[in-house]
Amino acid sequence: MAKTPPLPTWSAEDKERLRKGEIVVGIGLLTDALEKEQAEQKPAAVEVIIEAVQAKPQLPGMEELSGEAVINAAYLEKYFGQRPEGALIDPQQLLSMQERADLKYALDQHKEVSEIPMYVYLFDAKQQLPEGYTPQEVYDKSFVENEEPVVLVYYFMGAPSRSEFLLAGGASEEVPEWQVRELLWNSAHKAGEKSDIFDQLNGFVGQLSMRLFWVEEILNELRHQFVQAGPAAEEGESQTHAKTEKLKEVWDSMLAPHVMDVLMYVLISLLAAGAVFLIVYTRRYRFPENPSPQRLGGAVGGKSGGLLRYRDARVPPSMQRKQFEKDFL
Repeated sequence: MAKTPPLPTWSAEDKERLRKGEIVVGIGLLTDALEKEQAEQKPAAVEVIIEAVQAKPQLPGMEELSGEAVINAAYLEKYFGQRPEGALIDPQQLLSMQERADLKYALDQHKEVSEIPMYVYLFDAKQQLPEGYTPQEVYDKSFVENEEPVVLVYYFMGAPSRSEFLLAGGASEEVPEWQVRELLWNSAHKAGEKSDIFDQLNGFVGQLSMRLFWVEEILNELRHQFVQAGPAAEEGESQTHAKTEKLKEVWDSMLAPHVMDVLMYVLISLLAAGAVFLIVYTRRYRFPENPSPQRLGGAVGGKSGGLLRYRDARVPPSMQRKQFEKDFL
């Protein structure tokens, strides 16, 4: 039987280090094997060459506008060429995809709960619009056939105080002008509380949507009054028409044949009254002189304390008679 080599033994010093944890059994073997395995699996370096790609050319007139440019004809056609299909109009793509999706969702929510649709046109902070593109002119061109009220908003990204607002259509003319101005002011003030540009836009739209609730209440009240007044006015007109027809029938059947007789009677009555008035006005009463001796130095009538003289020759004596007190003289 062959002899096997003796097994390794721990020295007293190694045992002490092992007990203290300074030696980990098999650490050298495991470490070398791990490093060798990682070295074998490490891929070879690959050189990557990135070539410059020429940017896709923009269509004529559709080049990206600067922040202070006047909107050119190509973009004006995109903005105002026809009535917008959606509530958000942003042909310059000033919003990111996520921001656009969030704002569209907010506008769709407003459309579901409100009777006044809102259309938001987005521009950069200092961009300018040429003449002929005010909200009122755009409404007259694309929205005037709409019988219901509508809201148009020109919003300038990063400059909410420049925003323009129009409430038009339906009975919107009855909404007080001060309340319309307050809508825009409150919305711009709410947007100014935010520092992020998109948060400003989101706050502006949210505040405007909330404030439009009170405008809807005014319009609904006006519509209710109109509905109530309509049947009453029609009933009043029908009653007036019926009365007119009845009077016309009475005139045609009873009065019209006797018009000449009535006129003749009135004329004769006026002539008779005039003659009587002329006779009465021109007649005179004449009184003979009846001298009487003076008494106590004064001229008196036939009896002391009686009538002295008549005041007016056109008035009968009986109407001018006046008795004096018995101690008059």
